[in-house]
Amino acid sequence: MNSMKHIFWGIALLLTQIITAQKWSTPRIESYGKIHFDKNLSLQPDINKTYKLVFNIDNDAQKEGVNMRLWKIARELNLLKAAGVPDQNIEIAAVVHGKAIAISLTDKAYKKRYHKKNPNTDLVKALNNAGVKLYLCEQTLAGMNFEESELNPSWEVTLSALLTLPILESEGYFMVP
Repeated sequence: MNSMKHIFWGIALLLTQIITAQKWSTPRIESYGKIHFDKNLSLQPDINKTYKLVFNIDNDAQKEGVNMRLWKIARELNLLKAAGVPDQNIEIAAVVHGKAIAISLTDKAYKKRYHKKNPNTDLVKALNNAGVKLYLCEQTLAGMNFEESELNPSWEVTLSALLTLPILESEGYFMVP
């Protein structure tokens, strides 16, 4: 009888945890950058401010099958949307260079080089549609022998990430770690 009580309370506890489990959502960038939003926590964004953020993407680390830094941009957009910040108050830029440069390739070019579809294509399209400015470093492109014809048209090539990042910071963008 005592073991039945333990089983009952164990099941009750498990059900309570399932019912109260965090609800994950993607309110702005569907399927990427999932968030758990709680409006009662401290340091909420001011919906009347403009958020100008720049992400430095220089490695090929992955999260949920896509570039981790692109995924974090999706999370940032989802958090700001959940907090009620209007889309027109959000300006995000991504500057890609170094080992991350392959995320900029078309599916055809990526498949030719890596023998599979570019896993970032859908996320890049979603970020571009959300107004994220997507920049590529010409110095990295040239150094890795990437042709402009291989690039997804969502990306804009700049002279150098070494210049693009400080230029954006001088224009009021804050670097997101």
